[in-house]
Amino acid sequence: MTNMKMNRRNFLFRTAGTVATGAALSGCSVGRTGGSASAAVNSRPNFVLFYLDDQPYNGMRCTGAPELKTPNMDQLASEGVLFENSFVTTAICCCSRASLYTGQHMRCHGVRDFRTPLAAEQWKKTFPALLRQNGYRTALLGKYAIGAPISGKVPSMPADEFDLWYGFPQMIEFKQVVGGKERYLTTVMTEKATAFLDEVNPNRPFCLIMAFKEPHGPLNYWDPEFPDPYRDTIFPLPTNLTTNSFEALPEIVRNGLNNQSNWLGNPQAYQETMRKLHGYNSRADLAMGQIRQALKQRGLDKNTVIIHTSDNGSMDGAHGLGGKWLMYEESIRVPLVIMDPRLPVSARGRRKQMALNIDLAPTILAMAGIPASDTMQGMDLQPMLGDPEAKGREDWYYEHVYNTSPPRRPIPRCEGVRTDRWKYIRYTDPEPPLEQLFDLDVDPLEEKDLAGDPIYVDTLRSLRARCGDHRESLAGRDAAVEPVIQ
Repeated sequence: MTNMKMNRRNFLFRTAGTVATGAALSGCSVGRTGGSASAAVNSRPNFVLFYLDDQPYNGMRCTGAPELKTPNMDQLASEGVLFENSFVTTAICCCSRASLYTGQHMRCHGVRDFRTPLAAEQWKKTFPALLRQNGYRTALLGKYAIGAPISGKVPSMPADEFDLWYGFPQMIEFKQVVGGKERYLTTVMTEKATAFLDEVNPNRPFCLIMAFKEPHGPLNYWDPEFPDPYRDTIFPLPTNLTTNSFEALPEIVRNGLNNQSNWLGNPQAYQETMRKLHGYNSRADLAMGQIRQALKQRGLDKNTVIIHTSDNGSMDGAHGLGGKWLMYEESIRVPLVIMDPRLPVSARGRRKQMALNIDLAPTILAMAGIPASDTMQGMDLQPMLGDPEAKGREDWYYEHVYNTSPPRRPIPRCEGVRTDRWKYIRYTDPEPPLEQLFDLDVDPLEEKDLAGDPIYVDTLRSLRARCGDHRESLAGRDAAVEPVIQ
């Protein structure tokens, strides 16, 4: 590519490695088989998945936020592999969580709103189900949020598919009443997780999913046993929390649900919100440390793979926006740490390759020696864990179709492609669709839209075509591509 331009043929040639490395460009039935299913039971690793809610990539001290108090997250990252370019394929909890469990893009698993569940046949092909079918003892504690209305009892949650279930629909309350007493949700979860570890059979591996609610709101109940770590902290404003950055956004974004432009003239409101969000984030960090200590005390730490990630990021004031949903970096980029104690110390460190939430299902199964479902579209990340130079994907597809109904502001529906260098965003509601193009190498804050610059017309055309290629290859469930309004 010269003069920052490329034609479609050259672009597709450069991205052909996507297919070879297992990225999702081969339809909805591309399997990624793991290792031999005949691995000895007692040699298979255990798994603990720390799954946070709305934690952005920079939600830890070790990822560039020195004001944060996240010692356990930071320690885990120092002892494992931290993916600096980890993303979700749809930045909203119900869709992203379905993608995590199924290893599929939203277009294929079909969960595009808060009411649609995973069908029983779909659940059988998720990584927790396949682990259990192959002898693993499984537990899910915390937020499930797939196929759940905002409130009420939800029979579609797979409570019977786990050996221990303490799962909730979308709107969990931090204040739980247990035995007539008010208890903080994460305290209860940690106690149940510890009891689960007490019952471990040395000849039966386990998978424990800690689906924390932190730092998602409503932030209206604080753990009375946890001192506020940020009472007087002043957090730096995002560099792109400026009037110019906000006004440069497309009108449909400025007028959408993400609009948090009131922070531009009210920094105190911003500080109060950040203190709350980061406080809950630090409370999750405490629980992570407690679970790790419980593993060590029981002699389980030497054979337990620990994964830390989030269902999506959060704008947190970038561009004058809040929430997630959009394809900007703050929304789609999430923490991903994989700590495999069986790897040599030399394997620790950071990785530049792009990893996706759909990669975790096939990676976990491969580690367990279980063939991945033929419906999974992610790639096994193990080669990157052992080799910082291992080949990764060169691009991937993003989409978001969920919307709100009046009087709430709308969420602009969008799709796009991200490469190592470029980001192409296509807002599908306007006619014709509205496009954005960013050169992330020189504009990581995404403030200079190049879509209208004739110098980049070839790049724009190539990425537009690539987006179409992805869209067509993933057209598995037609209903999943229609707009969703709730």
